[in-house]
Amino acid sequence: MKIHWPNFLAIMAAFSLSSAPAAAAAPSFQHHFMGGNLTVSAQGNGDYGLTALVDLDRDGDLDFVLGGRLSKPSQLHWFEFQAPDRWVQHLVGTNYLSDVGVAALDVDRDGWPDLVCSGVWYRNPGKPREQPFERCVFDGAATGAHDVLVADLDGDRRPDVVMLGDQRTKLNALCWFSIAADPKQPWTRHPIGPPVHGAILPNGVADLDGDGDLDVLRADTWYENKNSKGTEWVAHQNIPMGRKGPYGVCVRTAVVDLDGDGRQEIVIADADIVDSKAVVLKNADGKGGAWTKIELPQSFVYGSLHSLAVADFNGDGRPDIVTNEQEELLPTGRANPRWILWENLGQLKFAERVILDTKLGGHELQVGDVDGDGDIDICSKPWGTRPWNGVGGKMHVDFLENRLKQ
Repeated sequence: MKIHWPNFLAIMAAFSLSSAPAAAAAPSFQHHFMGGNLTVSAQGNGDYGLTALVDLDRDGDLDFVLGGRLSKPSQLHWFEFQAPDRWVQHLVGTNYLSDVGVAALDVDRDGWPDLVCSGVWYRNPGKPREQPFERCVFDGAATGAHDVLVADLDGDRRPDVVMLGDQRTKLNALCWFSIAADPKQPWTRHPIGPPVHGAILPNGVADLDGDGDLDVLRADTWYENKNSKGTEWVAHQNIPMGRKGPYGVCVRTAVVDLDGDGRQEIVIADADIVDSKAVVLKNADGKGGAWTKIELPQSFVYGSLHSLAVADFNGDGRPDIVTNEQEELLPTGRANPRWILWENLGQLKFAERVILDTKLGGHELQVGDVDGDGDIDICSKPWGTRPWNGVGGKMHVDFLENRLKQ
C-alpha cells in the first residue's frame, strides 16, 4: 500500500533538520507562469479555490491541482509539470462540490494518488494524461467544505478525512470521515464541533496536549481528542486568534517545530480580512493550556492572507513561513498584493522578506520540490482577479522556482 500524503516532499524537507547545512543565503525565487485556459467573469470573479501539489502521473515531479466554480458545473484541473515554463493543463473532472477544500490521497490504495473534495472523490485512472478521473460520491450531504485535510484521527494507522464547512453549507460542521472498506460506498461521518468559515489548513491537526493522539485546531478553539478514537471531543477556547471578517472567522493554520526543541509551535495567519496578522503560538505548558503569542514582523499593512505554508526554503535546517496577499481585500489605496516569506533566524526570530511584488495576488498556495532539484518551490493562483493586476486583469497560475540549487 502506498499512501500519497499531501505535500509529502515539502513536509519531509521542512523537517530534515539534522542533514541541512548550518547557514544559507536568503531565499530567492524566479517567477514563471503556468499558462493554461482559465477564465474569470467581467468582474474578475473566478471562484478558483481548490489547490493541491501532488505527483498525479507518477513521473517523479509534482503537479498542481486547482478548481474553479465560474463554469457550471465546477471544473477541477491539474497542471502537469514538464519544465518551469512548460505546464500542460488537464481536466480532472467536474462538479466537485467544495468551496475551497481538496486533498490528495490514495483512497483506494492502488498506488495512484486520488483527489478528495467535499462529499466526492476523484479516482485516478492510472493514466491521468489520457483518461478522465472517475467521480465517486461518498456523502451527498457533505457539500461546501472550505477545508479538507487528511489525518489519522482514530489511531488505526489508516488515513481519515477532516472537513470544515460553515453554516451556509450543507456540511455545516467541523467533522471527520472514516473511509469505507469499499471507498465507493458511503463513508462514516463523525462530529468534532461547530464550524467557522476556515481554519484547519494547511496542517491544523496535531498532538497539542502531548497524549499521543491528534487534536484539531479551529481558529480560536482547539478540540482535544479525549478518547483517542475521534469520537469524544473537548473544546478549549484559548487560542488568541480568530477575528471575524466579511465571511466570518477564517484563518490558515500549520503546526510545526520551528525552533528545533522537539516541541511544536502553531503558526496562524488571518484570512478573508484586511489588516491580516500572522503569529507563532508557543505551547507554554506543553499541554495546550496556555499559549505565548509571537507576532511575525510586518513592515506594512497586509491584506487578506488566504495562504500559509511552512518549509525550509534556504537549506539552513530551519522551517520558514510563506504566505501571499489576495487581489481582493487589500488595504484602501493599494494595488500591489505581495508574496511574503518569513525567514527563520533561529530562537523564534524571523525576518520578513517580500519575494514577489509584481501585482499578482495569491490564494491557497502550495509548496514542494516541484522540479526535483532538492529545494522547495511555490505554486499559487488567485481566487479572482482585479483589472490592475500584473497581467491586465487576466487569470494567472504562478510557479515560483526556488533558486537555491542554481
